[in-house]
Amino acid sequence: MFAEERKRGIISLLKQEKRASVNELSEEFDVSRATIRRDLSELEKNGFLRRTHGGAILSSSSKLEPSFKEKEDKLAAEKKKIGEKSAEIIKNGDTIFIDAGTTTRYIINNLGNKKDLTIVTHALHIINKINEINLDCELVVIGGNFKWSTEAMIGPMAEDDLKKLRVDKSFIGSNGFTLNSAATTPDLREAKIKEIALKIAGENFLLFDQSKWEEEYFYRFAELNQIDFIITDSIEEEKERKLKSEKIEVILA
Repeated sequence: MFAEERKRGIISLLKQEKRASVNELSEEFDVSRATIRRDLSELEKNGFLRRTHGGAILSSSSKLEPSFKEKEDKLAAEKKKIGEKSAEIIKNGDTIFIDAGTTTRYIINNLGNKKDLTIVTHALHIINKINEINLDCELVVIGGNFKWSTEAMIGPMAEDDLKKLRVDKSFIGSNGFTLNSAATTPDLREAKIKEIALKIAGENFLLFDQSKWEEEYFYRFAELNQIDFIITDSIEEEKERKLKSEKIEVILA
């Protein structure tokens, strides 16, 4: 069992049992107590649980991040439209960053008529899609530690690589969005990549479907003033009005 699978298993068990000891988790997942303690420390750092003496309890604000495979088919038609609309914004000669995600992946399918593109990504599924359709572009791959559940490179190496670059546009996915907390995601390590992508881009595009409105996760990776555009499939008039007052343009797919 991979570490990411084990951590998801720990959260699932805590959702059922409410609490668990290090010894119980060690036996359940057939790993050492030291390994479980490391898992619990990382899960606590990312807001999924709270450590207790000899074990852990589920955090009241915990939301388990679905894997790429679990999210792939959810609202696929809406995600496809968002990808199509995003591709319309990309111009010949652009250098762009494309984030990991089931929505951002749909951008690639619609870039066949673009020329002289440079695409920067840390996501295996983006790389695979570029290869699958034989897209003619300059591809810059960010290396690092591979996160299996979201098929993305993360960690200090990926962060350092990305900091050295400059792109015209960034297309970034978000697990949740509210007017108070702006853009949030469950994983601190993925949030760091998103934060850097926002800083290196001339224009920032946040992509998410209707299911992400009013969802809020542990780590905020973007303030409202860092977002130039939101591309989504649905929005209430009041939200759009407030975003406009923050100088954020909403583009409906």
